[in-house]
Amino acid sequence: MTTLLSRLTSFFSNATANDDEASYLCSQIIQDADQHLVASRLAEMLKNSGNAWPPKPTHAESWPDALKPYYTVYQRIAPFLPVHESSLDDAENRILIDKSRSLFAAVLDEEVDLPDVCETLEACSQSDSDLMPISGWLGFYSCIASLRHGYRWGILPVVREAQNEKSLQFPHELDIPWPYIQRRLGITSPGGSMSSNSYYNFDANRNIVYPITAGLSEEHNRTELWNSLLFVEIEDKALPLYRHISKAVQFLENDDIPSTISTLQKANDDCKAAFKHFYENMNDFNLVPSIWLPYCQGFQGWTLEGINGVSGGQNMLIRTLDSFLGVRPWPTEEEEALHLPLAQRNWLNSLRKFDIREVANQKGNEEVIKLLDHMVSQLRLWRMGHMRKMQRYQVHRPERNKMTAGKSLVRDGGVADDGAMVNHLKEMLSVRLRETK
Repeated sequence: MTTLLSRLTSFFSNATANDDEASYLCSQIIQDADQHLVASRLAEMLKNSGNAWPPKPTHAESWPDALKPYYTVYQRIAPFLPVHESSLDDAENRILIDKSRSLFAAVLDEEVDLPDVCETLEACSQSDSDLMPISGWLGFYSCIASLRHGYRWGILPVVREAQNEKSLQFPHELDIPWPYIQRRLGITSPGGSMSSNSYYNFDANRNIVYPITAGLSEEHNRTELWNSLLFVEIEDKALPLYRHISKAVQFLENDDIPSTISTLQKANDDCKAAFKHFYENMNDFNLVPSIWLPYCQGFQGWTLEGINGVSGGQNMLIRTLDSFLGVRPWPTEEEEALHLPLAQRNWLNSLRKFDIREVANQKGNEEVIKLLDHMVSQLRLWRMGHMRKMQRYQVHRPERNKMTAGKSLVRDGGVADDGAMVNHLKEMLSVRLRETK
């Protein structure tokens, strides 16, 4: 017993120390905002994430009274979403989907006072309003996105009867808040994102707030948790990297080459630590292969009106490294605006605009270029290894069409073809080492 207590005490002490360190680092980043454009964009991203990174959302406790019923609606409906065994009968699934959506509509109508919601959202959206903090907006975005995804699919695991739908009319209670969320956070997708469905879907103790495997086994719950937690925890490791990236840009622009080199060395170490954490925790215990695809991945999809859903490629660490290192192709502004909040996009675009590789080439410093190339190699190895590891999770599900949440329906069977996936990845990972102008 003494040993167990000492281990628990050590665990919570380390967690507290890590929280304190992250909080201090965030405050330093925000204080550095006036030192460089890239630094200001990093600070902006933290400020729009609850003055933290990973983001710190707050939920019903921070919302105006008129919005709190949405939290209640989700908790009431969540246990009815998943089923233990999927039907292979399309007609039966249509009945189940329609029944589930009717339940959604009835509970929303019962709990939500729509005129009060409209009035409150108008008031919250005023530029001088302090009715809801940004952390509350993040949590509200997560709640409404979860409700919209739940209504969109009707049942979980996802079935082809829902996948084959091209469009869908949502209840007014879910449609009316959405443009306010889009404007406040700067996103355009009608569905959720990695931010809404993962980053913002935790409480202060990192428990999932809007679950999709309620009432199922501990294995289901654990797989759902790690499906999001893995991306949140990798951002814990990435925060020092982001600051070192920002500092490297500032030092290089000021011709402080020794500081640039030492900072890039630290950034390479940060990158290695983040990838190592991801690999160590992406295992069959945390993410059960037979459970992940039907009970986690499917819910993250969208497919309506040709719009894709949540993708692991929306995570900020990979987007940051791509932008910093010049990995092509970059998404178009319209593509990125679908799912990435404006503050996140501004951070990425500041790195792309500075173009550290081109600046390093102009200055002719081989050591700086060598360190950037080493980081590119780390990124390439991680992505290739990650893709191969993901093959274990591409299990056959007879109740659904093949679908990747971030690329919608797959008609040609390519997702199950390891060679095709690896070739596609190689194409996407091509790095254009541009010539010095």
